[in-house]
Amino acid sequence: MEFRILEGSNNDQVDLRVITVEGDYNHYNGPLAREGKSLSKLLQPITDASHTRDRKRSPPDSACLPGTRKGVVKWLVIWASSSVLLRRQHILWLYGYAGCGKSAIAQEVSQRVQSGGRLLATFFFFRGAGDRSKIGRLPNTLASQMAISLPETGPLVEAAAKAEPQLMEVESCLSLSARLHQLVYEPFKAVAGQASLVKTLLSDPYLIIIDGLDECVDKEGVQEFIAATLTLFDQNPSLPLRILITSRVEQHIHSRLVTSGGVRLKDLGDHCTTRDIQKFMRIVFDAETKGSPIIQAHIRQNGSWPGRADSKRLVDHIGGSFIFASTLFKFIFQAPASPNDHSTPLDRFPLALNIDPGLDGLYSQTLARSAHLPYFTDIISTLALTAKPLPISGIAELLDIQASAVAHVLVDLQAIVQVPGTDDAPVTFYHTSLRDFLTTESRSGQLFVTPSFHARLLIGGLSAELRARRRTPKVRLDRQKQTAAVQYSLGHSATTHWNDVYPSFTSDNLKKIVQLQREQVELLPGNDRAYGLDILAIQLISLFYHDGVASTIEEAISMHREALGLRPHPHPDRHHSLGLLGNALDSLFKHSRHVADIEEAVSMHREALSLRPHPHPYRPNSLDGLGNALDSLFGHGQRVADIEEAISMHRKALSLRPHPHPDRHYSLNGLGVALESLFRHSQIIVHVVEAISVHREALSLCPHPHPDRATSLTNLGSALDSLFKHSQRVADIEEAVSMHREALSLRPHPHPYRHYCLNNLGIGLVSCFEHSRHIADIEEAISMHREALSLRPHPHPHRHRSLHNLGDAIKLLSTHSRQVASLGSRDDESQLPADLDEAVACTRELLVEHYIVGHKYRDSALDKLQTLLQLRFEVTGNQADLDEIETLKGQRENEGRHCS
Repeated sequence: MEFRILEGSNNDQVDLRVITVEGDYNHYNGPLAREGKSLSKLLQPITDASHTRDRKRSPPDSACLPGTRKGVVKWLVIWASSSVLLRRQHILWLYGYAGCGKSAIAQEVSQRVQSGGRLLATFFFFRGAGDRSKIGRLPNTLASQMAISLPETGPLVEAAAKAEPQLMEVESCLSLSARLHQLVYEPFKAVAGQASLVKTLLSDPYLIIIDGLDECVDKEGVQEFIAATLTLFDQNPSLPLRILITSRVEQHIHSRLVTSGGVRLKDLGDHCTTRDIQKFMRIVFDAETKGSPIIQAHIRQNGSWPGRADSKRLVDHIGGSFIFASTLFKFIFQAPASPNDHSTPLDRFPLALNIDPGLDGLYSQTLARSAHLPYFTDIISTLALTAKPLPISGIAELLDIQASAVAHVLVDLQAIVQVPGTDDAPVTFYHTSLRDFLTTESRSGQLFVTPSFHARLLIGGLSAELRARRRTPKVRLDRQKQTAAVQYSLGHSATTHWNDVYPSFTSDNLKKIVQLQREQVELLPGNDRAYGLDILAIQLISLFYHDGVASTIEEAISMHREALGLRPHPHPDRHHSLGLLGNALDSLFKHSRHVADIEEAVSMHREALSLRPHPHPYRPNSLDGLGNALDSLFGHGQRVADIEEAISMHRKALSLRPHPHPDRHYSLNGLGVALESLFRHSQIIVHVVEAISVHREALSLCPHPHPDRATSLTNLGSALDSLFKHSQRVADIEEAVSMHREALSLRPHPHPYRHYCLNNLGIGLVSCFEHSRHIADIEEAISMHREALSLRPHPHPHRHRSLHNLGDAIKLLSTHSRQVASLGSRDDESQLPADLDEAVACTRELLVEHYIVGHKYRDSALDKLQTLLQLRFEVTGNQADLDEIETLKGQRENEGRHCS
C-alpha cells in the first residue's frame, strides 16, 4: 500500500513541528518604540514575514531540532559575525534542493544572531501567501524591522518616507532599487558612518536574512533586488552589513549571484548528512516513546524500537530531506483521525517506508517552467529512465541534439535537478522521489514518462555505438576512450532499455532497432559476432510478435543457428545459443504447427540442459525451457508422457529456485500451465486445483508494478476458467474475468500481447453469459473479440482464433436474441443484421484462409456458417441465405466423401 502525504504541495511547507523552537524578540523601548505605531502605519510592513511570526499560521513552519545541523549553523553564525575586514564578501547564498532544510537553518541563524543583538531584519518569502510571495513590500518591511533593531535608523527612515511618499507605495513611480536604497540602505549607512572606521571594521556586522527568495514570483524584482544589493557593497566595501540569502537554484537568481565576486556560495546539499537525519530521528522517537505506554510496553517485551536495521531503512528512505523526515514522523506518531483506525505507531512504522516525499506539486510547478522548450520531454525522460546519471554531453549525444538544447531545458530546473557547471559532469536528481514522480502516471499526469521511451534511449545508444564502430570496424571498443553515451550504451542498453520494457515498443521502434543491430553485427570483431547475432535474433522475435510475419521469426532462427555454429562444442557459451534457439523454435511451432520445429526445440533444450549440470546457475532456465517445449509438443500429439515429463522439468526447476529466488515465479508459471494442460486432457480435477494454487503463488511474487504480473494474472485466469467448465461455480468464472481484466489493463496499446488478453477476457465473458444470460456480458465479449481481431491482421498467426471466437460470440448473441422477446439492453433487432453480416464474413474468411479442405475444424466451421445464414434469413428474409445453405450442405457431403 502506498501512502501519499502532502499531495499537491508546491512549496517546502510541512504542517509538523515535533519540537518547537521558539525565539524572543528584544524590542527597543525608547522613544521611537513609543511612536512606532505611526511609523509602522506609515510603512505598512508585512507583519508576518519575519522569523518571529507565528509559523503555524504563516509558513514555512521550519526550525532545527536541538543538536541537529550544528556544523552548518555554526559556520554561518561565524561568517555572519566576522569582521568585513577579514571576510570581504558581504553576501552569502545558501542554496539547496527542496526539503534540505534551508528555511529551518535560516530560522536558527536568525535566532542565534538576534541573541547577540546584531540581527537587523529578516524576510521569509512564501509562494501563495499574498504579499509574501511578491517583492513590492520588501523595502517597507525591512525598514520597519531595522527601525526597531537599530533605533537610530528610525528617524532617518521616517524622514525619507515623509519626504517622498512614493517610497511607501508598491505601485510606485520609483524603482524597487530606489525604494530599497532610500528606506533601508541609506539610513543604515548613515548610522554606521557615525562610528570611527577602525571601530566599524573590527566590530561584528549586522545581518539581514532573506529566506526563500525563489518563492518570490516577481523574478525581475528579485534580480533588481540582487543588483541593488551588489551595488551597495561594491560602493561601500567596509559597510558592516552582511546579507544571507537562501533559495533553491533558480536561473534568475543563479545568473546574478554566481557571476559576482562579492557573493559567497554555500551548497546546503553538502551538509545534509545522514548523521543529522539520524539525530533528528532519535530526538523525535525518544520524545514520543516517553509519552507512549504502547511503545514502552513493546520495548520491554521485544527490546529497542525501531531496531537498527529498520532505523537504517527509514534513514535511507528519507534521503537527506528534513521535510520528508518530518512528514514520515508525523505519519508514524500522529493519532489517526478516523475513530475506526486503531493503528499504533508500531503498525504505521513499516507503512511509512512507502510514503512518497509529497513534493508532487513542487515538481509539477518546477518542471512546467521548461515544459514549453524544445526536447523537454525527451530530456526529462532520459533523466528518469537512464540507469546511471549522464552528463549534458551524454544526454545530448543519446538524443542526437545539441548540448545547448539540454542546458536550456535544465537551467530552470535546478531546484530539483543538480546541474553541474560543465558538460562532462553527471546531471542528477536531488532526490529519487522525482524519478518516482515522473514514472508514476497517477502522480505526474501529462509529465508522465512512458516506458516506451526506453526504445528511444536504446536507439540512441545503438546509434552512438554504431558511429564509434564505423570508425574502427571489426575492433573491440576500448570503453574508457569512448564518449559518455557510448560508454553508457555498452553497459546498459541490452539490459536497462530492453529487458522487461521491450513489450512497450512499437513495431516501428523494433524495425529501427533491428536495422541498427544488423549493421552493428557486421562491424563486430569475430569473437563478439555470436553474441551480436543472438541479440539480433531476440529483437526479430519481438518484432514477429508485433507483425506475425513468418519470415521475421525464420530469420531470427537463422541468426540463432549461425550463432550456434560459431560456438561449437566445447565453447563455454554454447548452452546460451542452444537455449535461445530452442525458445525460438518453440515460438515458430506455435505459428507453423510443424511438428519438426517443436521436436528440434526439445532437442536443443535437452542438449543445453546437458551442458548445465547441477549447480550451474542457468540449469533452472534449461529445465523450464525444456518443460515449455514438451508442453507444446503435448499440445500437438497429446502424448501423456510428454506432459508428465514437462511437469517433472518444471518441478525440478522450482526446487532450484526456493523462496525468495527472484526467478521463482517463472518456474511456478511453467508448472501451472503444464498442470492445466494435463487437466484439460485428463479432466482430473486435482491437476487444475494445483495449477491454481501454483499460479496464486506466482501472482503473489509479482506485485504491481512487476513486469510479469500480467502473465501471472493471465495464467491464473485461464486456470480458473478451466475449473469453471468443470465445477460450474460462478465464483470461479467471476474471478477468472477479474484476473483477465487486470491483465488487460496492464497491457495497453501497443503492447504486443494485448490481443491475448482481449481474447482471454472475451472467452471468460462468454462463459459468464452462458451461465447468467446477461446481455451485457456477451456484448462486452464481442467488443473484446473485435479489438483482438483488429490487432491480428492478416497474416497474424492467431487471426484464425479471433475469427472463430468473434463468429461464435455473435452466433450466441443472435441465437439468444431470437429466443427471447426482449433483447435486454437492446431496444430492437436493428443491430442484429449487421452483427450477423460480420459473423458470416469472419466464418467465410476462416474457411478460405485457414480451415481449408482437409482441416480438422473445417466441417464445424461449415456447420457454423450454415447456422449463421439461417439466423440471418430469419431476421432479413433474404432468400439468398437459404440458397447458400443448400449449397453448403452439398459441399459438406462432397468433402466428407473425399476425406473418407
